[in-house]
Amino acid sequence: MNLPRRTAIKLVSAGAITVFSGKLNFAVPSLAVPTRRSLTGMPLDDPDLSAYRDFVGRMLAEDQSRRVSWLGFSSQHGSSTDYKYCPHGDWYFLPWHRAYVVMYEQAVRQLMANRDFAMPYWNWTEIRTMPDAFANPMYKGKPNPLYVANRNAINLPNEWVGQKEVIDPIYDETVFEAFGTTRNPKQNNLDPKWVVLGGGSQGLLESTPHNNIHNSIGVYMPESNSPRDPIFFMHHCNIDRVWDHWNSLGRKNSTDALWLNMPFKDNFIKPDGTLYSATVKDLQDITTLGYQYDVKPLPDDRSSDPAREGRLLSVLQSQTGKTIAGVQRFGGLNATLATSSKPLSQPLTLTEASLNAITIPGIGKNDEVYALINNLKLGANVRGLRVFVNHPDLSIDTPNTDPHFVSTIAFLDHSGHGGDNAGKQLPSAIVRLTPTLKKLHGLERLKIGEISVQLIPIPVEGVILDKVEGVVPGSVEIVIL
Repeated sequence: MNLPRRTAIKLVSAGAITVFSGKLNFAVPSLAVPTRRSLTGMPLDDPDLSAYRDFVGRMLAEDQSRRVSWLGFSSQHGSSTDYKYCPHGDWYFLPWHRAYVVMYEQAVRQLMANRDFAMPYWNWTEIRTMPDAFANPMYKGKPNPLYVANRNAINLPNEWVGQKEVIDPIYDETVFEAFGTTRNPKQNNLDPKWVVLGGGSQGLLESTPHNNIHNSIGVYMPESNSPRDPIFFMHHCNIDRVWDHWNSLGRKNSTDALWLNMPFKDNFIKPDGTLYSATVKDLQDITTLGYQYDVKPLPDDRSSDPAREGRLLSVLQSQTGKTIAGVQRFGGLNATLATSSKPLSQPLTLTEASLNAITIPGIGKNDEVYALINNLKLGANVRGLRVFVNHPDLSIDTPNTDPHFVSTIAFLDHSGHGGDNAGKQLPSAIVRLTPTLKKLHGLERLKIGEISVQLIPIPVEGVILDKVEGVVPGSVEIVIL
């Protein structure tokens, strides 16, 4: 079994520790707190997996008009046409979903009389296909509650979930809003409308593994009613594990009062059907929420650079084109249509000083380059974008192994945001270009002069290429910090 390079130990049963290869840099979980464990290698009849399977079956058997039912619980996230309370595209994405998974975890413990239950997680870096417990329509001769018909066959690529391609860069980021997702730059109070409004720029964690996996599975998962698929909670449990891992490495969450003090009022349901609330500041310590993870790294002594953090947050929290000390900005408004046959290109004039600061360690402040792709109008049959730099003959068939490739970013379907989501902002994303620029410089493919950031839309599976609708960003901006 291939394990992430940071993985050193795993609890495989209560009180038992198996030591794998690699340096021992992990704390041992407490046996007093229920431990969320990976689906990797988990038997189909594992007690936690069995309890979850039975819970889903019980909730599906309830009157679906009741609050305590599979549909009733999932509707707190969203219906088939509307995101109700769930945030995407802003800095409440991680804490809200943490509280939402805990809601289900606590319900399993109470309704299934299993106080030791902990939600399993799907480590998609290790398991690239649908986990076995969710892939078969039958289990022990009976219909499997974890199975959803007509899901897509998946084989998740490195460009979405690879350890060195995606996961390590996520852990290496030290600024919370770049690690997760940024705030809406216009937010100035604690009105709950900001939670579902969006308007931030999605970071690597949300825009790449989170969104791409949702979209790849199909059926419910690309839409606002995605929790109707039981795999949703295995997926979001892993997103939460990545956040906890990031914190355990020593990274710090935002200390901004507009984040910490935001209430999620009556967003969640107790097993007895009553509603309850949560506040972001009370969702930081997972052990107080009643769980821990089987793998917990020790701090790596990498702290955030205050000067870098200041420049980066100033960019992320500002309007397009605003002058910021120490930051170069290029491009801006009036971006054009991008199609799968005609990529959009945003040029940047690269001076010798800029090239050296980006590619040579120790020069100046070791500049970083980002593309800010804002307010994307996505065609109905488009789910995301592939990002390249300076490709001489880019097409939809250009592989992600090409050195000009940067990242694949995806977006969930927000076409039905009425009701409580009226006015929801169009999606945006922040994409780090520095590693690709350094790679191209090493291959002598990056010269002084004009470079271009290129965007090519990703069609929904099965759509004929010439029928793919385009993507129009409100702006594509390149910034050098």
